Amino acid sequence: MARKSRKAGFVNMGKAAETAAVKEEKHVFRAGLYARLSLESGANRERGTIENQMGILKKFVEGADDIVVESEYMDVSKTGTNFERDGFEEMMRDIRDGRINCVIVKDLSRLGRNYVEAGNYVERVFPFFEVRFISVTDGYDSIREGADLSVCMANIFNEFYSRDLAKKIRASYRTYWKKGSNVSGNLAYGLMSDSLDKHHIIADPDAAPVVLRIFEMFVNQEMGYAQIAKTLNDEGVIGPKAYKHFKRTKELPRNYDAVWKGHTIARMLCNPYYAGDSRHNEYGSDSFAEKKQWQEPVENWIIVEDTHEPVVPRVLYLKAQERLKGIHENSPKYGKKNQGELACRNFYKKKIVCGDCGATMYLIKNPGGTTDFVCGGHQTKKGCSRKSVSEGAVNDEVLRVIRAHMNVYVDSMEMLRRMNRKAESMKKYDVLTKEIRSLHHEMEKVAAHRQQLYEDYAERLVDAEQYASFADKDAAEEAELRKRINEVTEYQRKYDRNYCANVDWEAAIEKYRNIRHLTKKMVDAFLEKIEIFSAGKVTVHLVYDDMLDELVAYTKEREAADHGQ
Repeated sequence: MARKSRKAGFVNMGKAAETAAVKEEKHVFRAGLYARLSLESGANRERGTIENQMGILKKFVEGADDIVVESEYMDVSKTGTNFERDGFEEMMRDIRDGRINCVIVKDLSRLGRNYVEAGNYVERVFPFFEVRFISVTDGYDSIREGADLSVCMANIFNEFYSRDLAKKIRASYRTYWKKGSNVSGNLAYGLMSDSLDKHHIIADPDAAPVVLRIFEMFVNQEMGYAQIAKTLNDEGVIGPKAYKHFKRTKELPRNYDAVWKGHTIARMLCNPYYAGDSRHNEYGSDSFAEKKQWQEPVENWIIVEDTHEPVVPRVLYLKAQERLKGIHENSPKYGKKNQGELACRNFYKKKIVCGDCGATMYLIKNPGGTTDFVCGGHQTKKGCSRKSVSEGAVNDEVLRVIRAHMNVYVDSMEMLRRMNRKAESMKKYDVLTKEIRSLHHEMEKVAAHRQQLYEDYAERLVDAEQYASFADKDAAEEAELRKRINEVTEYQRKYDRNYCANVDWEAAIEKYRNIRHLTKKMVDAFLEKIEIFSAGKVTVHLVYDDMLDELVAYTKEREAADHGQ
């Protein structure tokens, strides 16, 4: 006898209905499948395995009756030594939103090779969100006991592997450097890689004549940096950054900065590559983890002479170095000692700009010993005056704005937390908690229903048209539930007795609230941009300004609501 097709609601008195009832009662995990493909060498040795990883994960889920695949997340050519990856961050957002409550990876190294952070996710973060974690080939499942030691050991080995690999890559670079071979794809303006040998540098036929002319203007005509930049701009020669883009795309986008600047000229004039020499290891970096970079001492530099044909004759290059030395020794503005001191004192770098022309403001030392920020574009941008403002005035205004910002935050948070400790607020928090639990339960029911729907389709209890129709309804219901969970969770968070508007923001304020003097770290934590306008007007923009406006508005709203009760 032919089996009867199931209609809307899937009401069936047979065995399929009993199976569905059992599955409805059983907790179903909504899984996120995560795969990562790392770039472990110049040629990606893992190319193509992202599909293999996903295949292993899907096959694993097929054998599990308590898991359904909710979403897939992938990071291609991403290192496992940190967790700044788009796919991983998307997965964490879905965890926080309640969309998934299970994470499955092929092995622990796919989650991460930094054993401290990976262990923190496995031991703390995932359990906090009540997320089940499964590492397939390691045989680890967080709902089973006794696997903690193996998880830690595996992560330690993964990190040691990455550290050892980073050292080997660095050693191979040094071998190339000492041979005079180039291993960098980012060459200075006027230079390019030989098409026949990518490790050999040759002159760029279009840009090299410009480089030679810059040296001649500097040495033979004794022109200054800004004067050379203005000459090139007046003649319509596009700057190095724009030229690099043009060389690659054969077009110059609208609003692209094609202007030559004085500091660019100064940097080019002391570049030994133009004289045919190579300079390596000038900067060191923690290539394994945080990607921090620092300048190495001169004695650690690796300088190899005559590695390629010079763009500038060595005699001309050496004359340029002599003139540079004279400028540095005799000018209070460019003196090496003063430059070093000013660089340490300038907290803002490219964050301080001219409000009229947009050029960076530079810190200079005046003959009388005072220091000012001066517009760097007044000689190269027409119509912009040589405006300046004292360093002390800028520092005082930045400190005033940051302290005012912190005080407003603290006052607003104290008021909100005080209101959240009232009985009415605590009761509302509990009601919202119950609503969130109920919504998550509804999400689980939809997931189980979708799984049952698929099984019914596979068993031909429903046809393709019915399956598509009911699947669309499930997807729409799930989207609406997820939206509601996000809204209620955000609303509930604002009634928490320990409400925190933003963890990073609060940590920064807690750290610097009692510091009375401006520091570089304080500037890095809060400052977004400073604009200097005519007549010395200073406008300070902070990173958290928009968030502070929202917090103040919400505090006023809550206060008004409380008074209205």
